[in-house]
Amino acid sequence: MEYRKLGGTELEVSVVAMGCWALGSDPVFWGLVDDNESIAAIHRALDLGVTLIDTAAAYGCGHSEEMVGKAITGRRDRVVIATKCGIVWREAGGKKENSLKRESVLKECEDSLRRMRIETIDLYQIHWPDPNTPIAETMEALVTLREQGKIRAIGVSNFSCEQMTEARRHGPVECLQPELSMLRRQATEELLPYCQEYGMGVIAYSPMANGLLTGKFDQSSTFTGFRAGHPLFTGEAFKHNLATVDRLRAVAGRLGCTVGQLALRWVIQQPGVTAAIAGAKRVSQVQENVAAADLVVPPAEMDEIDAILAEQD
Repeated sequence: MEYRKLGGTELEVSVVAMGCWALGSDPVFWGLVDDNESIAAIHRALDLGVTLIDTAAAYGCGHSEEMVGKAITGRRDRVVIATKCGIVWREAGGKKENSLKRESVLKECEDSLRRMRIETIDLYQIHWPDPNTPIAETMEALVTLREQGKIRAIGVSNFSCEQMTEARRHGPVECLQPELSMLRRQATEELLPYCQEYGMGVIAYSPMANGLLTGKFDQSSTFTGFRAGHPLFTGEAFKHNLATVDRLRAVAGRLGCTVGQLALRWVIQQPGVTAAIAGAKRVSQVQENVAAADLVVPPAEMDEIDAILAEQD
């Protein structure tokens, strides 16, 4: 496993992070997940050298955080815990809303600490911007939490360069979590260069494009949950994406890896990226994801991939 320093912090993280969205066992997005299997998947990730675990309060109304807490019992010193605030469920299974008000952030942090049975969150991230709350107010709350020792570092997710600049006016922002994959490369244009310029870490999410880059779908596939209606999985775009995956499969075959591993390694190799979040519900998925950390993609193959992706646009 390869490890990299996270922004200006003292934290070192594995280049493959364990993504815990699915562990929320959400019947709408992922379907029900076996909790024992979830815990076993986290344990296997830790055994294989993964040190970064990414979750959020919004994943299954806190259920994902509870599973993380159970899994790291007795292993807290081996992990860097990253979670998120700002998406609030007013009641289990009920309506959610985006709130980054000071008091809401402070309460969310306490709730996350309780669910995960820890005293400090290593990286506490704003999940999505809240247009109804000044960034200054949210940052004031996060700085307070850091001063209290309840969080170690502040991060943001799904922020623009302008929003990051405003946040940095009010406190240290050590990391950005943007979407980045072979099929969604917008972050490479401005966000990654911005983070490099200001010494911020980047933890990329959805490196396998919500599973499309695993290579397990074809034109006969049908979708429910979060993939139903998703622009990557509908109409002509879906057909076009499948054709791109087929071309990438040929490259992966020559390198002796799966398309998913190739997609994950491509993200890890992008300039400015610290780590990529690979979601997993089962031990077998963890093992496949972790293997991408040691995959070597020679320059010639990277050039070939870039050419394939340029034609995909």
